[in-house]
Amino acid sequence: MNKLSKTQRDQLLGIVIGTIGLMAALWYLGVNAKQEQLSKTERKTAEVRDTLKRADDKIRRAQEVADQLQAHQAVLDRREAILAPDRDAYAWVINTINPFILPRKGVNISHYSQPEVSESGIIPAFPYKWATFHLEGTGFYYEFGRFFADLENDFPFYRVQNLAISANVGAGTDPDRLNFTFDLVVPVKPSETK
Repeated sequence: MNKLSKTQRDQLLGIVIGTIGLMAALWYLGVNAKQEQLSKTERKTAEVRDTLKRADDKIRRAQEVADQLQAHQAVLDRREAILAPDRDAYAWVINTINPFILPRKGVNISHYSQPEVSESGIIPAFPYKWATFHLEGTGFYYEFGRFFADLENDFPFYRVQNLAISANVGAGTDPDRLNFTFDLVVPVKPSETK
């Protein structure tokens, strides 16, 4: 076996230490930096995939949301169909209340006032105007009690206010009939403008 001289051993040791140092420097500057860059890229990729997954879920739900919107719009359209129109509300109240009274033989509405339309009404910050009609009539106590209950049940967005009941006095009048007046407050459907 060959024995290396002290100088050769020192040179060989220097080469090994230099090689190890060079490899460490290359590792730190090359591989380690690329691993950090790869790690950042993987995190960004995961974030983008998560964003894409959420967007894909929203796209899949788009039809469901469109169907829900259409169903809600149909409900709104049905509800707006029983609201007072923006124009000719006086004729509307007569055409709405008279057929409603017809099967109730003990109730008679004799006077309908022109509507008083206002921006504010029963519900604050409501997107519709309110029309208040003053109605006067006569009826038997139990009949107009049922009339008011049916009116508010059949038309849930209408409100009866300022109800006043008085005896029906006078010659030739039925003492069992009572006079009544009340305000009917109805939301007004805005007219379509194009």
